[in-house]
This record gives sequence, C-alpha cells and structure tokens, in this order.
Amino acid sequence: MAERNRLLVGLFPTTQVQAEIEAHRKDWLWPKGCSFPPVERMHLTLQYLDDQQGHAEQCLRTALAAVSMQPLQLTLDSSCTWANDVSVVQPSEHEGLRRLQHDISRALVQAGFALRVGERGWTPHITIARNSGQAAAPRSLKPIRWTATEFRLVRSHFTYPFRHEPLGAYPLH
Repeated sequence: MAERNRLLVGLFPTTQVQAEIEAHRKDWLWPKGCSFPPVERMHLTLQYLDDQQGHAEQCLRTALAAVSMQPLQLTLDSSCTWANDVSVVQPSEHEGLRRLQHDISRALVQAGFALRVGERGWTPHITIARNSGQAAAPRSLKPIRWTATEFRLVRSHFTYPFRHEPLGAYPLH
C-alpha cells in the first residue's frame, strides 16, 4: 500500500509553551483509550493540503515564502473536549492569527493548490488528546503566553509510527 502523506502549514509552540501545555494536560482526568500527541508534534494548523512533490512542492514553498506577517502574541486561555472526542487548547481571538491563516490560504490558492481547511470552518486550536470523550477538564487554564515567530511547512507521514518531516520554516518579521 502506498504511503499516505499530507502537508501541514502550522505554528509550532516553543519548548516552554509545550511544557506549559503538557502541565495543563496533566491536570485533566483522562478516560482509558485516550491517545496523546507527543508534545514535540503539537501544533496549531493554519492550512492542510495534499502532498506535493518536485516542482509543485517548490511552487508551494515559494508561495509560503511570500506571506509576510509580524510575530504573533498569542494567549492560549481555554480548553475543552469537542463533540468528535478531541480535546484541545485554544487561543483567545486574535485578528493577526486569522489574517495569517487567510494570507497563507490566499497565497496557496493563487498558486493553484487545493486546500483542505476552509476559512469559514477554521477554529484555531492545538490538539492535546484524541478519543477523549469522557475526559474531565480542569476548571480553568492558566493563560499560556506564546510569541509565534515562524510558521512551518511539514509533511505528515501517516505510517506506523506516525511522523512529521520538517520541510521549511518561514519567519514572522
């Protein structure tokens, strides 16, 4: 069977923010059968698309390199479990984050790429657990401050074990 890959454009928390998310995750009561993404793979998805190779991948990288944005001062300040049994932490509403997602999406569409994440349905979040429908979240999340200084392009390999292959980093300046 051929390997299934997807491309992810996202924000990846710093080591300090990862540690704070992990500390929050440890405050939950988790049911049996939950799965937890490794902290180093936690991310906030900005866009998701089918895998690209060769010239198409280079065009994708060029389109992403043209996106310009200042660093983002984000605050992760809420957490919950969604109806699809995925538990998440979410940032407070942030106009710059929405603009970055919009600008990345627009650049990719203009370069001819089909997107898997629509702007209307996009809810910024970081997944902290899956199959977590009966999880008990703590009453509150102590706000986690995060200065996002780059977004990354990553190839997600849907193999066993699942892995991320870094393809590029694009600074916010």
